[in-house]
Amino acid sequence: MAKQTQSEILTEVLLELQEIKRGLPNGELALMQKSLEDLEEGQKSLKREIRTIQKRLFNPDDGLIVEVNKNTEFLEDNKQDLKDLDNLISWKGNVTKALWVIYSAIIGVITHLLFWK
Repeated sequence: MAKQTQSEILTEVLLELQEIKRGLPNGELALMQKSLEDLEEGQKSLKREIRTIQKRLFNPDDGLIVEVNKNTEFLEDNKQDLKDLDNLISWKGNVTKALWVIYSAIIGVITHLLFWK
């Protein structure tokens, strides 16, 4: 292949560009440009949303991670109180059952005294 001059190379490039222009109508180029612009805008919006979420998560004063750590600390500090509360609820249930037995016995004794003399 013979060496080409710079002007011949530029002429070939211009011919190829004209061929590309003929192959792609302007409407499709405009549509592709609009799609790329929409994609860029969506990407910017997504970045803003991610920054907002990061601020809410990692805020050292009232971020979500700080709140979760506070809740965990509260639960660990009050674990014994929660056990005591569970024991109290269990005791209340047992006392209620015992009172039902006593009430039933009293009603039985009263019924026996009234009807079987």
